[in-house]
Order: sequence, then structure tokens, then C-alpha cells
Amino acid sequence: MERRRIMKKIRSIQFKVFICLFISFMVVFGYVVKNKYDRSFNELVYNTDYTASDDYINFCNTIDSRGPHQVELDLEKIKKELGNLPKDDMTEICLLDAKGKLINQYGYNKKDRLLIASSSFVESDDSNDYYNFEYYIDLSELSNKQYKLLKDTIKDVDEKGYDEINLCFEGQIEELQNFKETSQLIYNAKIRYFKVTPTFIHYNTDIFGKKQGNLISATLEAYVDDGDYHLSWHGEVVNDIKKVSTLKMNQLTKDAIDNHFSNIYVRLASFLDKDTITSKENRKMTNEIATSIKEGTLTYATFTKLLDDYSYQVLLMPLYKYQGYTEGQEHTPEAFIAVFYDFQSGGRNQLRNDLFKDNFPLLLGGFLFIVLFSYLISYMTTRRIKEIDRVAMEITNNNFEGVLDTKGHDELSSLSSHINTMSSNLKRNMDALNLEIDQVKKMEQLRKEFIAQFTHEIKTPLAIINGNIDLLENVDDEDKKAKYIEVINKEISVINDLVLQMLDLSKLEAKAITLDKKEIDLRELTEDIIDDYEQLLMDKKLKIEIQGEDVLIVGDRKRIEMVIQNYLSNAIKHAYINSTIKIKIKENEFSIENKGKQIDENRMDSIWESFVSDDQKGTGLGLAIVRNILELHEMSYGVHNLEDGVEFYFRWKK
Repeated sequence: MERRRIMKKIRSIQFKVFICLFISFMVVFGYVVKNKYDRSFNELVYNTDYTASDDYINFCNTIDSRGPHQVELDLEKIKKELGNLPKDDMTEICLLDAKGKLINQYGYNKKDRLLIASSSFVESDDSNDYYNFEYYIDLSELSNKQYKLLKDTIKDVDEKGYDEINLCFEGQIEELQNFKETSQLIYNAKIRYFKVTPTFIHYNTDIFGKKQGNLISATLEAYVDDGDYHLSWHGEVVNDIKKVSTLKMNQLTKDAIDNHFSNIYVRLASFLDKDTITSKENRKMTNEIATSIKEGTLTYATFTKLLDDYSYQVLLMPLYKYQGYTEGQEHTPEAFIAVFYDFQSGGRNQLRNDLFKDNFPLLLGGFLFIVLFSYLISYMTTRRIKEIDRVAMEITNNNFEGVLDTKGHDELSSLSSHINTMSSNLKRNMDALNLEIDQVKKMEQLRKEFIAQFTHEIKTPLAIINGNIDLLENVDDEDKKAKYIEVINKEISVINDLVLQMLDLSKLEAKAITLDKKEIDLRELTEDIIDDYEQLLMDKKLKIEIQGEDVLIVGDRKRIEMVIQNYLSNAIKHAYINSTIKIKIKENEFSIENKGKQIDENRMDSIWESFVSDDQKGTGLGLAIVRNILELHEMSYGVHNLEDGVEFYFRWKK
């Protein structure tokens, strides 16, 4: 009864501590997460830093504000004007019909191959404005060889960081739409854009065409390769924001249009009279905005689209056939213009990562404080009981490593001492029992493997013998009888060799042999063995090259001879015809290498086991015998693949 009351009290204390810790942590964590997420969300949604995309947005706004005298919407003229805009690596402009379907997309495409360069700031002759000249140099006339030379040169210049390397070119130059009326100043200068059809290009070397003398010098900013934008070395990082590839921009733009801009985070500054919004308020407005886009009733929208790994902003404005507004009469848009800009390689994942990284010290500090506070409350009442419960649970799970503190003279100290004694006795008895079980299982497994392997090896020769005996009983021709008897004798010899090898292996494994150790001249022994393989070497047109001087080792000559014979016979079997087998004799190593098929890395260890062989005619016992002989001699051994073959070796102590 007393034990039940104590255990019930333990459960109650542990439960209360857990609830207190969990609720406290979740309150702190939830408060931090909510505030930080809303702040990061608003920073992204209300990002209004000036970018080059503002020129495109301002230009499109002028299309939507034609003035009182232009009342007809000329889509063909708008298409032409948009088509004459310079291309930007972070901006895509799309012209949509009244249902939101794509009419034309203006930006880099798969066919574009361009060099983009800029000149120094230049003061114009007719005003106080300053202009930065931006050149789009068409590379479509370059041959594949010239184009490769250009890319290799750009890469070389970027990697080596040459000074004063300017791009020089000449050719037909045509000025593009330059945003003169709508452009905002960047560093006290506006930008003028030019399309160049080159007749000559020089960048650290002559790339294309012949020089005529009217060269223009500019700084290489980037190049466009099959529609994909590549920054030059000096412009790889812009405000620590990674560039999104133009191919990915095109895909993101197409997906947004196909889905009628659904699942968007709308910038609600123009809809709500407040500085910031919450994600909940945003989600409420998102569906309404997305529906109005799909139905063609949207008057104006600027929003940010967040994906898992990407984010970008969009300006979407309708174009009406008639300008002006008559009260009570809503006009239906004839078309839409969508400006996609500020593409970034960030999104929901980036918000979550920043949230955790920026608040990690606060989260960790709050967590440690709560854990420490809860621990101090429960320490005096639950420490010893929890420890006893933990160790008892470990003993239940057959883990006897836990040891209880037995200091003191109270009942808990006595209980801890008894549990320690019980754990020690149980561990000792279970270890002894598990050892006996493992030995029995190992012996049973060895018995099964031996029977299976030996049966497999002996089955084929017995079948051949049986078949030839049947043939002997039904044939009168003496020549055929002699042939059948020869086959029977051959297979009997195979069985006899297998049995002898099995006996040798069993004696070696049982350490039931005595080594007759004497000094052995390895080179002399090797040369004697090679003489026995002369015919096999001639059949495969193999050469043997012995490297090294005379080396003496102490060992059983007969057993070492078996090792070298096995190594050499394997090398001959698997060597390529007309190749050379190298035998190396060093101070403490003997090795044989051949040029032939390599051994699978996964089988390097298993080939030393019984009945493992790549040779269908072999027994698979040779290397197992070698292993046992070398282990009896306390020598190491191994095999490794070479570039074009295999090397077997054994080593002895100096």
C-alpha cells in the first residue's frame, strides 16, 4: 500500500513538472516566433528599396496613364514599345489578355546570346543630365568556335583578375527605349540602352570580325548564354542576394500566370490603413485578390509571391479601352500588364531559417532557464526515486550498466545497494548464458555450412561418375569403355583431392599440425616452383619477372611452398594472355601481381573463406588453406586491386 502511494506520488510530480515546463516553453517560443515571423514577413512584403526594375514599373505606369487625348487602347503599339525595352536580369514584363492569359513575354529567352557592357558616366551635350551607357551586344553571328573562345576568355579574365581589361567593339548601334521621361536617377545618372550588331569584338584577344578603327570601350558586366544570365566576376554578389537564373525566372513567371497568381502574399499597403499587416490578415485578403484577378475585375495590385525557395514581386495593372471614370459605370479591362521583379533565391524556407538563426540565443536561454527552474523545484523530492526507477527500468530492458549511489543510511540507500547487487548477479549469469548460446549457434551454423558446401562440391563429380558407369554397362566398344573409365578415374581423383584438401584444412583450422620450421631461401624456392608451371606459362604466353634479392625466412618449407603455389596458380589462371607476372621479394614481404580481371571490392574478405572461388574449376579451398598456414606462421596476408590487375602478398616480422 505504501509503495503504491509513493509511486502514485512520483507520477503526479513528474506529470506536473512536465506540464509546467512544456507550457512555459511553448508560451515563450510561440510569442517569439509570431513576432519575428510577422516582422520578417513585413520586411519582405514592404521591401521598397530602389532597383533597376523601378524604371520598368514607371514606364508601364505611363502606358496606363495615356492622357485625355488618347482614348483608344492600341495593343499593337504597346507590344512594340514593350518589345523595344532593354532586357534586365531581374525583371520580366508580361502582356496578358482580359482573362489573364499570356499574350507576350518580354525578357531573356532560350535563343538569346548577348554581351552586356557599360561605359563610364557621360555628360550629355544638351542637358545637365548624366547618362550611363548600357550596351546589349548581339552574339548570334558568332560561330561556335568564336563563341567558345569568348566564354573561355571571360572565364580566364575573371579567374586571374587582370587589371584594365576592357571590352572593345564596333558595329551597328541602335538606341533602345531609354526611360528618359520616367527613369529615376541612380548615382546622379540615368541609363541609356543600345543594341549593338557587332562587326568586331575584342576582349583580351580578338574574338570576332576585323577592326575598322571606330572602337567603343566599355566594362563587361555579364553575358547571356542561351537565355541564361551570367554575371562577370566583379558583380557576382549584389547586396548579399543571390541571383535567380533567368531560366528559373521564366518558369516562375509562367507558373504564376497559369495559376492566375493564386497562393500570393499581397502587399496590402494600398488597401489597409496601417503600417504592417499580419499573415492572418494577409491570407484573408489573398483569396479575394486572386479571385478578382481571375475574373478580370482587379483595378490594381502589387504583391509579393512566396514559394519554398524563391520569392519575387509583381505589379499587375489593367489596361482599359477608354480612359476616365464615370460614376456607376465599371469598365472591363482589355488587357493586363504584369511586371515581375526582385527575384530572390529565398522564400518560406529562408524566413524559417532566419527566424531560427536570429533568435537562437533567446530560445536557448529561455529553454535553459525553464529547465533549471523546474529542476530546482523537483530536485529534492524526486532525484533519488527517479534514479532508482531509471536503473530498474534499464535492468528490465537487459541493460545492467547503471549503478546507484548507496551513500547514506536510509531505506533508499539500502534499496539502492540491493538493486546494485541484483543487477551485478543478473549481468554475470546472463553473460555466461549468452556466451553458451552463441557458441552452440556458431557450431550449428558451421556444421550446416560444411555439409552444404561439401555436398555441393562433391555432387558434380559423383554425377559424372554415375553417368559414365551407366554408359559402361551399355557399351561394347573397348575404346569407349577406356574413355569412360578415364573420365571416372579423373573424377575420382577430383574427389580424392577435395577430401585431402578438406583434411588439410581441418587440421590447419584445428591447429593439429606441427610446423617443421627451417631457414628458407624464398628466391630459390620460388624459382623451383616456377619450373613446375612452365607448360601453363607457355600455353598462355606469359612471362615471369622476379624482383628482389635472396631473402631468408624461417618457416615450414612444405607449407610455404603451398602458399606460393596457390598465389602463382591463381595469378596464371586470371592473367591476360601475353602479359607479365611480377614476383617481388622484399626484406619482409613476398607478393605476386598479374595483369588481369580485378576482384570485386565487396569480396576482398570473403575470398579467404572455404569454398569461395571465381574459378568454376577450382574447389575454393586454396586461399582458405593459405590463410591458415600464414596464421600458423604468425604472418599477415592480403590482396588489393592494381590499376590493371591484382596483387596478393604475405608479410613476416623483421
